[in-house]
Amino acid sequence: MKLIIIVLCNIMERYMKKFILGLAIALAACNITSAKEYITLESPAGNTIVDEKGSWILGPYDNLHVDYMKGSNTFVYGSFYENGQKRYVNLSNIAYLSAGYEYEFDYYYARALTDGGFKLVNSNGTYAINDVVHNYSAINDKLILGQKGDYWYLYNKTNGVQIMGNPIKDGWDNIEFYWSKNDKKNLFEIHTADGLIKYVTDEGILLSESEALNLIHTNNYEKSGTGEGTGIGGNEMGDSIFSRAPSTEYVLFTEVNKKGNTLYGMRTNENTIVIPAVYTSIKHLGKKFDYFIASDKNHKYGIIDSLNTTVVPFEFDSYERLSDRSFVLKNNKGVQVFNAHLGILFNHSYDKVDISKPNYVLNKVTTASKGQRKYVIDTNTGYEVFQLPNYDDDITSFYKDLYVYKSNGKYGLMDYEGHIVVEPKFDKVTIDEPLLAAYIKEIEPFDK
Repeated sequence: MKLIIIVLCNIMERYMKKFILGLAIALAACNITSAKEYITLESPAGNTIVDEKGSWILGPYDNLHVDYMKGSNTFVYGSFYENGQKRYVNLSNIAYLSAGYEYEFDYYYARALTDGGFKLVNSNGTYAINDVVHNYSAINDKLILGQKGDYWYLYNKTNGVQIMGNPIKDGWDNIEFYWSKNDKKNLFEIHTADGLIKYVTDEGILLSESEALNLIHTNNYEKSGTGEGTGIGGNEMGDSIFSRAPSTEYVLFTEVNKKGNTLYGMRTNENTIVIPAVYTSIKHLGKKFDYFIASDKNHKYGIIDSLNTTVVPFEFDSYERLSDRSFVLKNNKGVQVFNAHLGILFNHSYDKVDISKPNYVLNKVTTASKGQRKYVIDTNTGYEVFQLPNYDDDITSFYKDLYVYKSNGKYGLMDYEGHIVVEPKFDKVTIDEPLLAAYIKEIEPFDK
């Protein structure tokens, strides 16, 4: 009797573990459907992925990170190591892809790479083409063409099985389709490379010629012509970015005044004087800007426009570049932000503004201190976004209104209002890893 009880307990324990694991995956899937961003949290225990609210998605796993994101974060794939083997997972629905392959991703599909090409995997982890091909074209949600060599073959996209072994020359060019207003379905007439005509339904059922003709006549199918391959397009939204490269629109020239002092002005490449040589220094603020930073006889800095009109008074001791379009001007009263795109010096003044962050961060935000308080500020206006909890805290990265928050040497996550989403207790935090990397790469040419 005692042995029976022990066995039953062991069986119940195994079922409970399976139930809890299944429940966790189901809860994760429910959470992920509403996830907008995917944040990677790194710690010695492994990496964990959470959403923009800090809710758990997956982990901790060894080297877990996001590999691919497209379609407004509808298609999201990640990878990790488990027992020394690399695994891939669709983070949108927690579908694990078959082990033993490296993968490339393309919206609805993952390509399991092989020596001769790839096998095509659906986003739910099942095979769309369980065969080695080097090209594919989806017909509908059940049918897909895969190319091997010079010929195409038809597969059932739900299980990856080849529907017919006959090769098709030139893919879609040799497929005609019928449409039934009664059934609201297609029937495909396929002309194969070996001279046969095959009929396949929307659901992937191969019909004989007599079955197909009977269906056409009884359900009013009409021939519509040849089909076209379907495709999903994507476009990552990017901001308009100004170049940080030195301006080549104007040329510096000099004149020596009666006192023997060298003064500077600006002229065009065609030798037309734009700014007369009356300043002790002058520099154009950048391509597509109409403003110049100059210093007067007292070596105080101010800003003038292309008509030599003073826009910012000559009362600052120094200036430095801040964002792709803004500069900080400093004097004994503090630091202010000038936007060279708008031509505005903003009133907010700080004791110090951090200009040392990566350029992609500085194009949006940075930190500034005033007294014993530190703020996250908009670099293009100088306005305070929010105050950090502690003076020594920092923001190290920014993407899509989320901020990587650093406190006491550890990293967490804040939203755009300064609320802590993930407590700062991780070694590293990365927001939408592939998209952030692509964004940084996109703006790199503007930073040179």
